[in-house]
Amino acid sequence: MAETTQRRIKLSKAKKSLLGGKGLVKMIIPKLATMVINLISIGPRIILRSAFQILRTNIWTRLLSTLILVSFDLYSYARKKISRKQLIINLILSTSLLVGGTAGWMFGTNTALAVVAENTMLWIVAGIIGAGGLGSILNTICRKVLGRFMKSDVEDMLDFFNAEFELMGGELGLSSKEMDTLAAQIRIDDKICVNCFAKSNKKKYAREVLGTYFDRL
Repeated sequence: MAETTQRRIKLSKAKKSLLGGKGLVKMIIPKLATMVINLISIGPRIILRSAFQILRTNIWTRLLSTLILVSFDLYSYARKKISRKQLIINLILSTSLLVGGTAGWMFGTNTALAVVAENTMLWIVAGIIGAGGLGSILNTICRKVLGRFMKSDVEDMLDFFNAEFELMGGELGLSSKEMDTLAAQIRIDDKICVNCFAKSNKKKYAREVLGTYFDRL
């Protein structure tokens, strides 16, 4: 029984989506370029006006991107591609990015404005750092807290793959050593787990995926 507990198929590490950091930087950089041109050709007063426009745009863009993410989650739930539990997790994480990113932007810009009121560029950079930093921190905290109380669809499907793996090994009469060796070779990523959840016959899909590894014996 102890051997079964220790023998686990591992989940391949997927790249994390930096919605709070990279997405915000990509959105801000073109506007910063425009502001630099204004600084050279027009002057500080226009720059300050542009800065407030960026602030307003940042908040609305974050709200719009959150609504888009929520819409996709609701669509996936309606199509039974994610569970109700996963929908709740996604909604909480999307909200954490929105709240953390916006609060971080406000904190960063206000702090820089209080210290160096005339330096508009520093004001904007502080906002970017604050948005990315606080957004990521709050999102990480939410993930850890949620992870203690709720399993994601990916985690549930990984457990499902492990159960099928043990059953297939028993059906083929594999020794404990052979099972341990095979388990160390198998890598199941997030995409495979998500696909498995969406299948009407999860058992068949899981066995097809695992079968490619058993065939190597």
